[in-house]
Amino acid sequence: MKEALERRERDRSAGADHRPSGLPVELVLQASSPIEQPVSLVRALMDFGLDLRDAHDTVDRLASGERIYVTLHLTPSGNSPFALSQFGAAASAPQPVEASTIPGDVLGAIDAWRLSRPERPSREEAIGMILRSGLAAP
Repeated sequence: MKEALERRERDRSAGADHRPSGLPVELVLQASSPIEQPVSLVRALMDFGLDLRDAHDTVDRLASGERIYVTLHLTPSGNSPFALSQFGAAASAPQPVEASTIPGDVLGAIDAWRLSRPERPSREEAIGMILRSGLAAP
């Protein structure tokens, strides 16, 4: 009995130090269609580093029509967050509140990149293109 209690305490301590691995990415999730497989969506969110409680809360809020800001952890061997659409959840990049929240050197690099493109996308389109290509990269 004593060994079981010690093992349980060790497991709790190890779990408390667990942090998701991978690259953290801030995204906005919203329901794109009815969530017909909530358990599968919870599992998919857990694959992106959310714990069980946060994944359940996220699915409940999505089902009620909320837009939810989350941090998902991307790994080279994992799925793209856009794969959540198969469960009825659309992932998108959050819109900055104001341009001053993005450092000037980052905006300068984005502007230089977008102006070098033949289609000359807007700054917002360029940011979306960069995010999509980065998230789709293996």
